[in-house]
Amino acid sequence: MEIQLLVIIIIMIACSAFFSASETALTGANRIRLKSMAENGSKGAKMALKLLDRYDKVITTILIGNNIVNITASSLGTILATAVVGADNAALVSTVVLTLVILTFGEVMPKSLAKDHSEGLTVATSGIITFLTFIFTPLSALFILLKKLANKLFGNKKEVTVTEQELMAIIDEIEDEGVLEEQERDLVKSALEFDETVVDEIITHRVDVIAVDVNEDIETVKETFINEEYSRLPIYEGSIDHIIGFVSQKDFFKKYLTKKDDETFLLRDIMQEIHYVPHLMKISDIMKQMQKDKVHMAVVLDQYGGTLGIVTLEDILEQLVGEIWDENDEIIAPVTFVSENEFNVNGDVSLTAFKRYWHNRTGDSPKIDGNAKTVGGWVLELFGKIPETNESVTTDDFRITVLKVSERRIVKVRLTVIPKSENKE
Repeated sequence: MEIQLLVIIIIMIACSAFFSASETALTGANRIRLKSMAENGSKGAKMALKLLDRYDKVITTILIGNNIVNITASSLGTILATAVVGADNAALVSTVVLTLVILTFGEVMPKSLAKDHSEGLTVATSGIITFLTFIFTPLSALFILLKKLANKLFGNKKEVTVTEQELMAIIDEIEDEGVLEEQERDLVKSALEFDETVVDEIITHRVDVIAVDVNEDIETVKETFINEEYSRLPIYEGSIDHIIGFVSQKDFFKKYLTKKDDETFLLRDIMQEIHYVPHLMKISDIMKQMQKDKVHMAVVLDQYGGTLGIVTLEDILEQLVGEIWDENDEIIAPVTFVSENEFNVNGDVSLTAFKRYWHNRTGDSPKIDGNAKTVGGWVLELFGKIPETNESVTTDDFRITVLKVSERRIVKVRLTVIPKSENKE
C-alpha cells in the first residue's frame, strides 16, 4: 500500500513539474520564432501559436491542472505519512517533506529549465496542452468568466504588450547580445523616432536660407549657383516671406547655355512650383507627400504664414540614415571633442539630434527644458539674453561656454560635463 501511494505521489510531482514548465515556457516563448518554425513546417509550432492566441484559457487550464496534482500529492502524502510515522506527526512530516519536494522538483527546477528552452518546450508540449485545454473547458470557462467580472468591477484596462520605450530597451539588449550591429540598432531606433519628429526640428532656418528675388539679374543668379553649389535655389517675390517657387541648377544652366548672346530670360520661365507645409507637420507625412508629388523641397511656414525655413527630402532622409554627404558638401562635424569631458557643439544642431547623440554615447538623457529646437536656441533661453563670447552658464549636466556669436546668433558652444558627484553636492 505504501509503495503504491509513493508511486502515485511521484507521478503527481512529475505532473506538477510538467505544468510548471509548460506555464513558464508558454509565457516566455517568442512568438516571432514560433512563426518562423511554423513557416518551416513545424506542426508543433503551429499548434503552439494557436495556444498563444487563446492565452487566458490555456494558462487557466495549466493552473487548474497544477493545483489538482499538487493538492492530490499533498493529500496522498498525509495518508502515506500516517502509515509510516503515525497520526500524531503525519501532518508535520507530510507538510515539510512535500513542500520541499514540490518546491524543488515541481516548481523551481522545471521553471528554471523551461526559461532557457521556452520555444522548444512549448512546441513539445503543445499537443498535450491542447488536449487538456479541451478537457478542462467547463472549468476554465468558469474562471475566465469570473476574471471578466472582476475586470469590470475594478475597471481594468487592457494595456499594450510593449511600449515604445520598452522596445528601445529591447533593441539595446539584443545589440549587446550581438544580434544587431551598432548601425542596425541606430537605424531601427531612428525609424521608431522618425514618426514623432516634426519638421521645424530639422529645417534650414530662414536666416540660413540662400534665396534669390524673382527679378534678380541672371548673371547674379549664375554666380549664386556657382558660389553656393546648391542644386536648387528658392525664388521669392518682394521678401523671403513670400517664396513663390524654386529653380534647379540643371534647368537654369540648360537655359543659360542655350540662349543666344542677345537673348535674355526670366526666372519665372523656368521656375517650378514649390510646396508649403506647416511647421508642426510630422516629417513622415511630409515625406509621403513629397514622394507622391515628386518634389524635393518645401517651404516651412510659421504660425503667421511667413517663411520659417525650408526642408528638403535629403534633410528628412538624414533623420533615418544619418548625414548624407555629396562631393560638394563641406564636411563640418556638428560635435567635436576637446577632451574626454569637453566637446564643442555647433549652435544650429537640433536638440533632437543632440539628445540622441548623447544617449547613444552615455546611455543617459540630458535634462533640457524649454521650447528651443536647436542647441543655440536652448543656450539663449538659459542666458535670457544674447551672450558675449566666453560667457558661461551651468545646467544640471553641463557647464556651457559660448565660443562664437555672430549677428545675434550663437554659432558654437563648449559643453563641459559636470560629474554626478558635483550634482549631488
